[in-house]
Amino acid sequence: MLNNKLRLFILAGASLALLSASALAVEFKPYGRGSFAQLRTQHAKRPLVVHFWSITCPPCLAELSQWAKVVTEKKTADFVFVNTDSKNDRPRAQDRLDKAGLSAAEHYGFADDFVERLYFEADNSWRGELPFTALISGDASLITVTGPIDDPLLTDWLAKLNK
Repeated sequence: MLNNKLRLFILAGASLALLSASALAVEFKPYGRGSFAQLRTQHAKRPLVVHFWSITCPPCLAELSQWAKVVTEKKTADFVFVNTDSKNDRPRAQDRLDKAGLSAAEHYGFADDFVERLYFEADNSWRGELPFTALISGDASLITVTGPIDDPLLTDWLAKLNK
C-alpha cells in the first residue's frame, strides 16, 4: 500500500516537472519565404526590432542577456528573434535563450534551406553575417545593422524609443 502511494507520488511529481518544462519551452515559429514582410505587416505602426542570431556566432551568444534587458526596458517597441540555425540545433538555441532570460520573447527559426533568399528579403545586401538586426520604425522605414548590440547606430535608434 505504502509502496503504491510512493509510486503515485513520484509519478505525479515527474508529470508536473514535464508539464512545467514544456510550458517554459521556446516556440520557434517557422521563418521562411515572405516571413520578413509578414512580420512588418503584423507589427505595423509600432517600432519593430528583428534580430537574427545563431548558436555558432560567439558575439550573438555573448549579447543575448543584453537583448533580454533591452526587451524589458523598451516597452514601446516589439522585438522578434530569428534563429538562423538548423532545426536540429533548436534545443541548443532554446537553452541559450532560457539562460539569457529571453524565453518569453517572440521567436522564429529558419525553415527554408534556401537561406540566401531569406537574407535578401531582410536586406538585399545582407549575405548572412551575424549578428544582424533590422530596425523598423513606426513609419515603416528600415535600417539594418550588421554587428553587435553596442553598434552606435543600433544604440542611438534604441535610445530614441522611450522618448
